[in-house]
Amino acid sequence: MKLSIKYKIFFTLLLASITVAISLHYFLRWSFDRGFSKYIQSQELEQLDRLSETLIDLYQVNGNWYFLTANDHLWRKLHIDMAAPDHAAQEKGQMYIQQKPPRPFAPHRGPNGLGPRVVLFDAEKQRVIGAEDKTGKWNSLELRPLRDEEETLGYLGLIPHDKLQYARDRNFVKKQTDLFAFIAIFMVALSILLSFPVTIHLLRPINALTKGTRKLIAGHFKTRIPVTTKDELGRLSNDFNILAMTLEKNEQNRRQWVADVSHELRTPLAILRGEIEAIEDGIRKPDAKTIEVLHGEVMHLERMVSDLYELSMSDIGALNYKMVAVDLEGILQGTVEQFRQRVDPHKIAIQMEVAGDGIASILADPDRLQQLFINLLENSTRYTDAPGEIKVTLHTDKGKIRISFEDSAPCVLPDQLPQLFDRLYRAEGSRNRSTGGAGLGLAICKNIVGAHQGTITADNSPLGGLLITVEITPNV
Repeated sequence: MKLSIKYKIFFTLLLASITVAISLHYFLRWSFDRGFSKYIQSQELEQLDRLSETLIDLYQVNGNWYFLTANDHLWRKLHIDMAAPDHAAQEKGQMYIQQKPPRPFAPHRGPNGLGPRVVLFDAEKQRVIGAEDKTGKWNSLELRPLRDEEETLGYLGLIPHDKLQYARDRNFVKKQTDLFAFIAIFMVALSILLSFPVTIHLLRPINALTKGTRKLIAGHFKTRIPVTTKDELGRLSNDFNILAMTLEKNEQNRRQWVADVSHELRTPLAILRGEIEAIEDGIRKPDAKTIEVLHGEVMHLERMVSDLYELSMSDIGALNYKMVAVDLEGILQGTVEQFRQRVDPHKIAIQMEVAGDGIASILADPDRLQQLFINLLENSTRYTDAPGEIKVTLHTDKGKIRISFEDSAPCVLPDQLPQLFDRLYRAEGSRNRSTGGAGLGLAICKNIVGAHQGTITADNSPLGGLLITVEITPNV
């Protein structure tokens, strides 16, 4: 039979409470028995002290212990008087001389009498009078010497008892034991009453997490659960809300991504379809100009599909990076020279500067770095009005490499800068589908820089356009 967590917590709390209650019961009982025994023992020792003083006085009067030998009557009278300290004897010695024939010793039935457990020994530790060793308990006797100055007159011993001697004491102990048992039973009953509501209180956030998780499984990513505590369950609830928020955002991005890709693919396909249908209807002739338009749209589709493929490979970690020692300055210089020849006819000037202490080589993928530089320069040349200017700067400082790409107008609005690296995003004020791309180039750049443990940021350029900064820490 499988128990739910509710019953597991309930029985755990209940078992812990019962264990504590039973342990407390036995501890209180043990502590009380021990304390009460010490109290009884202290009372007996007080009587024994009074008896010792009286016996010493009697010995001084009689000179020996013969007056007590077989004198059970006098021994009993001594016990009775020592058990009642308020009956203080004013005269000692002859007042205890035997007046009546000896009779069998009967223990005193008063509340504090020592009874027949006291034994008197002479100086040679020979028994004079008192309890006989019928149970073999003399071995555990603790003898108290009776001294007159430096002389030892005898010894007085008290046989220890196994249980309380008087019914009044036993009844008192029984009442206390019953009271302790009642307290333990009451605590167990109280724990049963409290364990169930405590269990429900502890399970409330867990049940909320369970219901919320089932809603997430069903695709309801707007689900949130209340955070009612600041403990581990509260932190777990807060983490659940963050997870739900992340899933909701990812779902929104996925839908936006599908919509954007569909929109980007539909435009060139619509152009291709319109041109082909125009040729079929005889509106257009399949001449060189028409073929060039069709070819341009096919190339547009090819670039977009290629970019999408690279992004997908990067996302799943399947994009291979072959890290080798490369000359970063050489790759950047070659890429800049390549683009300088392309943009010269369009009256766009490209400048390159190298500053800092210089880095001979870094550990990187040369092909991916070249792709990074091509995409950034392509982005700058595509969105720079002629006549314009592009400035590329390679700067090394304290072991860090910073590469900046600046261009002239037009600029990008400040609130649009953080979104430039989002996929398929276009700042419509400076980009259009006739001159611009699909908005994937900077997203690919971000992935390449991230694979090299670097950062890429966008800002407004002092030249009036856009400033892209790449920072990489060399590990060679």
